[in-house]
Amino acid sequence: VDDGADRLKELLPLQQGILRRAARLVKPGGRLVYITCSLLPEENEHQIEEFLKCEEGETSGWRLDVPTDFVVPFEAGNGSYLRLTPAQHGTDGFFAAVLRKDEENEGA
Repeated sequence: VDDGADRLKELLPLQQGILRRAARLVKPGGRLVYITCSLLPEENEHQIEEFLKCEEGETSGWRLDVPTDFVVPFEAGNGSYLRLTPAQHGTDGFFAAVLRKDEENEGA
C-alpha cells in the first residue's frame, strides 16, 4: 500500500477547496498567491489549471499575473510559475502562482 499516493488523493480536493474559498475573499482587481512546499505537478500546476477552468462559453474571472520584478524569475510552465528546487536554488522545494481577479468579476 502506497500511503503517499493515498495521502495525495486526500490532499488534492482539500487544496482546491482552500484555493476556491480564499478566492471568494479577493476583491476585483486583487491578487491571490497560491504557494506550496511541493514540487508535484498535481499539487501545483494542475491545481491552478483546475481553478482557472471554466464552463463552456464562460470565463473564470481569474488570470495568471506573473511578476516581472521578482528576485527569482518565474520560469516554470513557460514562465507562468515560480519553482524553487534544492538542486537549483539550494532551498526546499517550493511552487508559487500569482492570480489576479478580473476587475469586473464580482462573483467567484
